[in-house]
Amino acid sequence: MTVRRRSLLLGLLGLSMSQVQAASGATPQLLTLDGPALDEARRRLAAGDTGLAAAHQALRTRAARALKAPLRSVVDKTLAPPSGSRNDYLSMGPYWWPNPATPNGLPYIRRDGQRNPQVAGEALDADRLQAFCRDVFDLTLAHLFGAPVGHAEKAVAALRHWFLAPATRMRPHLRYAQGIPGIVEGRAEGLIDTRNLWMAIDAALLLNASGALPDGDLAALREWFAEFVQWMQTSAIGRDEDAADNNHGMFFDAQLVNYLLFTGQTGKAADRLATVQARRFAPQIEDDGRMPRELARTRPFHYCAFNLEAATRLAQYGRANGADLWRDPKLLRAIAFLQAAALSPERWRHATPTEPAPDADKLLPILLMTRFATGADQPLLGTLSTSSAAAVDWLLWNAPGA
Repeated sequence: MTVRRRSLLLGLLGLSMSQVQAASGATPQLLTLDGPALDEARRRLAAGDTGLAAAHQALRTRAARALKAPLRSVVDKTLAPPSGSRNDYLSMGPYWWPNPATPNGLPYIRRDGQRNPQVAGEALDADRLQAFCRDVFDLTLAHLFGAPVGHAEKAVAALRHWFLAPATRMRPHLRYAQGIPGIVEGRAEGLIDTRNLWMAIDAALLLNASGALPDGDLAALREWFAEFVQWMQTSAIGRDEDAADNNHGMFFDAQLVNYLLFTGQTGKAADRLATVQARRFAPQIEDDGRMPRELARTRPFHYCAFNLEAATRLAQYGRANGADLWRDPKLLRAIAFLQAAALSPERWRHATPTEPAPDADKLLPILLMTRFATGADQPLLGTLSTSSAAAVDWLLWNAPGA
């Protein structure tokens, strides 16, 4: 039975797919998100809980935009990569600018924290990739929470368009990511561009479980990510990123473990998780929770929170794969360090002209995941429940899960 015919049958019975899943507990096992947490959010919404109403409405609004948006592909960019094929992903280092001392602006020079507007827009793929991830994620979640089946169908079409269709698929490598004009075609730092592909993976698992994404397409997606993992681990660019001692190294591990799990390489994922405390947490986080490499940036709070986004994702993967990273004292102290700064911004000693004060909203997904995984209260969530009530994160982790 196709997903549309199944949805029509449920409609005749007065039920939505979301209600059936909520009643049966049928949310599948996911890799980054937690099925029971999503079930709890659906149960609360079905019971008329107003505490999640703003987040649910925000999700529906975002999904409505995604429903109208065109399918996105790397071939849509207006610049061609050095290979000449628009199927190859292309982006530019965000903090690199034309050189005012040379007639042609080459080689570009670095201005940390100042984003060059050239990196955005239609010429390159960076914005397009992030928009693709958000679209697929929002459409899939909206369907899970009761939106019509057309949302799931559009998400499936988007996945096929980006990963599978020969004319529009992205080739599974980042050889030309975050290049610098006049210096290098692509860099290790470009691997951070794919940090949100976990959204597409969890969306694919949800869509497959609902019947919207056929098994053959899911298998083809696994093949794409298996090729990408091979490139990550064997290319010079991938090896350089693996050696990074800041947020880039943390996100390399978060991505690698996610893709290994998705492609069934659970033993290799467990092996990598077993090294995280020694290779990532210990050298990057001081005993008091400070992260010196991130604090040295022009946006120190942003980059500390960014690093913890990857670290907490790794801890989430570890929960089901033999690595209890949520008990790591350095990770918990780093979270506490940033939470204290957001609660008492006047005591923050790392302000810069670019970032004069902590942005508490950046901690919302981190604190929700921490509370979910550890059961420990996170005081800042009381404030964020008002100031950020419309954040979709409340639908993802706002349940007791420890």
